Amino acid sequence: MTEQKWDVDTVKYWLSIAAMVDKALPPVTPPRVSGQKWDILREWYELLWDKDQHDTRIRIQPTNRQVSMWEEVVLRWFKLIDSDKDKKIIWFRACNMSFPKISKKLGISRQTIIARYKTALERLVYTLNNM
Repeated sequence: MTEQKWDVDTVKYWLSIAAMVDKALPPVTPPRVSGQKWDILREWYELLWDKDQHDTRIRIQPTNRQVSMWEEVVLRWFKLIDSDKDKKIIWFRACNMSFPKISKKLGISRQTIIARYKTALERLVYTLNNM
C-alpha cells in the first residue's frame, strides 16, 4: 500500500467497503461429490454473519479496487487487533449493525461496546500510521 495518513473516518470507510464486498462474494459451498461429506474450512469473519443477513436478492459486482480493499482489511488489518471481541465489534459495526444489537449478541453492555469500538478504532489507526 502507499504511504497514507490514516484517520478514523478513512478506516471506517474501508471497513464498510470490506463488509459490502464480503456480502457480495459468493458463499462457500461443498464440492459436489456423491456419497461423501467434506469439511469446509471457514474463516472467522465468515462465521460472524447471521443466516438472515445474507441477502441473496441484491448482488453487486465489486470492483478490483474494492476487492483489494477487502483483502487489505480482512487479511492484514484484523491481524493487528489483539482482542477477538474487538474484532467482532468492529466487524459487526462495519456491517451496519446497531450498538444495542451488538451488545445483545456479545452479552456486553451498550456503553462498553461503544467505548471498546472507539478505543479499538483509535488503536488500529495508530498502528496503521506507525507501520
